[in-house]
Amino acid sequence: MEFKGSLIHLKGSLMEFKDSLIHLKGSLMEFKDSLIHLKGSLIHLKGSLMEFKGSLIHLKGSLIHLKDSLMEFKGSLTGFKIPNAQFSMPYDK
Repeated sequence: MEFKGSLIHLKGSLMEFKDSLIHLKGSLMEFKDSLIHLKGSLIHLKGSLMEFKGSLIHLKGSLIHLKDSLMEFKGSLTGFKIPNAQFSMPYDK
């Protein structure tokens, strides 16, 4: 999974950060059978699902497997909780 120069926008433009704030190391994220494909330049988060231009992905524990402490984001925790892991993001009003 790579974020190249693209921005992640949360509903209402609450948060905006560049890929330099996201630290992904090696194969820290495991996606079963390539269920998630990042396409387009923008990712919009709405409620409890991710909208990737042209396709919807519902966040479910069985779809996304993240191991403890593998994903590092700068800033405070918000939002998503996956069994045995956390999806956290910097929050900026």
